[in-house]
Formats: sequence, structure tokens, C-alpha cells
Amino acid sequence: MNKLKKDGRKLRSESTADHILNTAIKIARKGNIDKMSFNSIAREANIGTRTIFRHFKDQESLQESLDHKLGEEFNISFSSINKLDDLESRIENVSSTLIKLYLKNQNIIRWNLRNIWRDKNLRKNMFSWNQILRNFVYSILPEIQEKNKSEREIIFECMSFMFFLRLKVVQGLNEKQIKEIFILNTTKYLN
Repeated sequence: MNKLKKDGRKLRSESTADHILNTAIKIARKGNIDKMSFNSIAREANIGTRTIFRHFKDQESLQESLDHKLGEEFNISFSSINKLDDLESRIENVSSTLIKLYLKNQNIIRWNLRNIWRDKNLRKNMFSWNQILRNFVYSILPEIQEKNKSEREIIFECMSFMFFLRLKVVQGLNEKQIKEIFILNTTKYLN
């Protein structure tokens, strides 16, 4: 009987942690990354700040969990791409998927980038996450691996979040225009 109570508490705890993460994501996706604090998350989630500290010891651990959740989202999105399609279709699908994920999560990624220099673990996770993203792209576009290192780096730079951000924010391009540039650059370097 004790086991059932413990399991129930564990489930409630996981549910609360998910609620906190989902609330943080909701705040970030609204574009309020400057307002992302334990107090604002607690207010929006309708829970106490101490509850958040029971699940996340500090902002870095919350960011780590957000990173993990984004990784899961990217994994699900990339798994829907058919690896047997022709090269042109795969390039288009990778470009579309990346742009949709970047658009949807741009504020969370920006928040992480802004805080990456404060925390060694967050920096380590960012580099690890970058490698995971590369591995996803390699799994769909294995042709990239046949290129020399410089060409591979150019291809990844042309698909990066920073390149996306420059095209969207600095140049003011829309999703369709950004996708055309992603496809054009990737195709150019894969041919």
C-alpha cells in the first residue's frame, strides 16, 4: 500500500514539473522571455514559487529541462521525415521542419543563448544539442557527410538558428523566403 502512495506522489510530482515546464514554454512562446522568472512562471502556473524550487533548484536546471523538452520535440519532428524520398524532397522537408521548429521555439532558444555564458552546464548542453541536431540532419541527408569539412560547416551554418534569426529579424524575411534560402544554399553545396 505504501508503494501506491509513493507512486501517486511521484506521478503528481512529474505532473507538476511538466506543468511548470509547459508554463515556461507558454510564456516564452508569447515572446515574454525578459519576464521569464520563477515568480512569473509561478503566477502563470497558479502555484507557489517554492513549488518550482522543489522541482528545479535554479534557473539553470529549468533551462536544462527546457532544452531536453525541445530535444524531444525536434526528435518527433525529424522522425516524420521520410528518409527514402529523393534528395530534393528531403532538403525541402529538413528546411521546412527546421524553420517551423525555429519559429515556434525562437524565444526559448534566444533565452538559452542569452544565458549560455552564465552557466557551464548550459553551454555543455548547447554543444551537445547542436551535435544531436547535426546527427538528425545527417540521418536525413547523409550526402552531407561526403563533403569536406568546410562544405559541411557551410551547409550547417545555412541551416542554423543564428542564420534563421538573421534572415527573419535583421533582413525581415518571411517563412517562405527563409525556406527558399535554406533550400537554395543546401542544394548548392550538396551538388
